[in-house]
Amino acid sequence: MTSNDDPVGSGPRYADELTPDVVWEIGEFLLPRLERAASAHPSDSEEGVTAAALAEAVATLVLTLEWTITGGTPGRVRVPIGVPLPPEPTEEERRVRAEMRLDRLRDDWNTLCLLAGYWRSAPGYQDSRWRKMEFRDAESERWYQQQLSYRHLESRVIRPPRQE
Repeated sequence: MTSNDDPVGSGPRYADELTPDVVWEIGEFLLPRLERAASAHPSDSEEGVTAAALAEAVATLVLTLEWTITGGTPGRVRVPIGVPLPPEPTEEERRVRAEMRLDRLRDDWNTLCLLAGYWRSAPGYQDSRWRKMEFRDAESERWYQQQLSYRHLESRVIRPPRQE
């Protein structure tokens, strides 16, 4: 039976709405199931290896999403003495990096939702919260809708016949 009970409300609609908490909801839903599957089979069996590998992939994806959301770093970076610091990025470079970050968040979230979807009938699955997303933010959805309306208008324009 699918659990559509949603005590927290609907899930994120855009990549810029993702939080570590909602990402960990899926991780805490999937990882115990995968770990049980891995421990139910010998570690060198096809089933054991598959479940362990999938658990590792899910854990890595959850941690990657958390790191990308929070802006954390995997560790300290030491810059040797005498090596110049890189130049400050331009405003355009910052904008492009921010868009790329949100695209990466959306893509990784969609992958995590795809994996969780295999357990759609399991108790605790939150269909209303764990949905794939199409857009990085509300502005990109507005732009997309505007492009659709332009195309719709273009298809209705009557063009005069060509004169030769």
